[in-house]
Amino acid sequence: MRIIGVFSEVLVIDGLLIFGLILFIYVGVASLAWVNAKRRNALYWSDICLPIVLLLVWTGLVSVGYGHQSLSHLIEIPILLMVSIIFLYVRVFIVDRYREQFKQNSYIVLGLGVFFVLLLRTFMPFLAE
Repeated sequence: MRIIGVFSEVLVIDGLLIFGLILFIYVGVASLAWVNAKRRNALYWSDICLPIVLLLVWTGLVSVGYGHQSLSHLIEIPILLMVSIIFLYVRVFIVDRYREQFKQNSYIVLGLGVFFVLLLRTFMPFLAE
């Protein structure tokens, strides 16, 4: 019985290491946009918490059973993180140049991200694997 406990401990440690690595990569890539936005006083909580909010909405949708229930869940998390980085870069480097309402731009990007989570959960089983 002790072998099962060892395997579960290894899985937990591996999961935490993978989570830490993904978080480190995300912060490294997103920090360029965060620094640029901070320099213009355009950095808001919704920019920093975008991946957390998207993952919480995704977790809520999965837990209530919305969308297809399969192993495609595993690929949705990296897709959400990549899309949140793309949305952040588009807001900071493109949208903010043409529209000076930085706070509204940030909230619009957050809303688009939540909408993307809904679309992803709805149509993921129909995407080619």
